[in-house]
Amino acid sequence: MKLADREFLNGMVEQFDESIKQLAIQEKDVLDRIGNVRAEELREFWKQALTEEEERFFRMTMDYWDKKLIQIWARTKRIRHTRAEVGHSLMKSLLINNG
Repeated sequence: MKLADREFLNGMVEQFDESIKQLAIQEKDVLDRIGNVRAEELREFWKQALTEEEERFFRMTMDYWDKKLIQIWARTKRIRHTRAEVGHSLMKSLLINNG
């Protein structure tokens, strides 16, 4: 991998890390707003631990902050996954170039 490519990927990793930090701050803010009980209900929903009927009913009870938290979790999951792939690519290129 060329140096410019590695620098680009390093920049991406830094941006992902910053995004993850910002999302953690947003998550804490939303969790403070909705409380522990609702947060636990949302975690069960997120983990798909509800029956189909429970999920259907639960979706009808969701408000703005519930949906916001789910969006934060989904975005965090995507960013962490992508960051891991980029990190893997960087490590692989270092092994190939230094191997």
